[in-house]
Amino acid sequence: MRKWISLMCAAGIAAAALMGCSGAETAGKNETKAAAEAAAGESAESLSSEETKKEEDKKELTKIVVSEFRGICWASAYAAEQLGYFEEEGLDVEFMLYKDGPIAFQGMHAGDSDFCLLSAEPVMTAYDEGMESYLLLTNTNRRTYAFAGAADIKTAADLKGKTIFAGMPGSAPYSFVLSMLKSAGLSENDVNFINLDYGSAIVALGEKQVDGIFFDVYNKAILEETVPDANILLDCTDTQTHEALYGSQFCQTSIVTCTKKFAEENPETVQAFVNASSRALKWISEHTSKELAELISPMYDSMTVDELTAKFECIKDTFSETGEIIPEGYETMESFCLDQGLIENSIPYEDIVASDFMDAAIEK
Repeated sequence: MRKWISLMCAAGIAAAALMGCSGAETAGKNETKAAAEAAAGESAESLSSEETKKEEDKKELTKIVVSEFRGICWASAYAAEQLGYFEEEGLDVEFMLYKDGPIAFQGMHAGDSDFCLLSAEPVMTAYDEGMESYLLLTNTNRRTYAFAGAADIKTAADLKGKTIFAGMPGSAPYSFVLSMLKSAGLSENDVNFINLDYGSAIVALGEKQVDGIFFDVYNKAILEETVPDANILLDCTDTQTHEALYGSQFCQTSIVTCTKKFAEENPETVQAFVNASSRALKWISEHTSKELAELISPMYDSMTVDELTAKFECIKDTFSETGEIIPEGYETMESFCLDQGLIENSIPYEDIVASDFMDAAIEK
């Protein structure tokens, strides 16, 4: 009997021990599960916090609109966007495309945008008429314009009575063509102007729809391939031609502008834009044409990287390293505008060039 009781006690003790082990194991599993759930919760909370912070940071960016027509001579803006420089300076940039510079400029003055990328001539013409803007920075230090005629057009004088493409009236290309005609003893009344898109001008020359066209020199290879018998009457990449036309080798015209009112009311925003652009120009000066093409190719869907690289190879040495508009570069443009009758009065450098923003950007 005692033996049976002893066996029963032993069995009870063993069962209790087993139950104790099982309970401990269950408790351990529960604790592990709770810890995992807590960790997951903390991780989710941390992720949510990071996402919220990113959204808050994005909301804190200053929204700006830039009117432009996607010309590669204004590569600093596209490089600054792709490199993230605008965002680092606190800006959220939207690009608004127009057909030509003067229309983009009008859009800015109508309040559709805050900044505009175009040539200096329309800005100076408007300033002379009372529509005041600031020249903030330049992308290039020399003109990259050219003009080609059909096979039977040997000189600019041969254009009398002919049909030509010169861009939009009031644009820098239009002024460039008028200066060429003037040097040949012709006026705008001696030719017929045709309205075309810049991209279709070379094809129009090849199909004999026009007798002469303005073109950007970085499209020279396309011109020679499409219209092999065309005669290039003027090429500003030739130093003597540039000197004869502008009176200098230094001509800063591929500019960024904003209204005086916007600059006075939003100096921090303007400074941020100039900072990012100047940084981008420094990056451009330190990298190859191919690297630049690869960087901004997402903004040029219609061109391959190789095509974009070839274009930059033609003009890359004209880019400014900082974006600073110096008195000599401005005075060249002012003299051209006065000679061509684009402005009636001299515009002092300090009245139209907002150099303080660039000075601060360079010192940063």
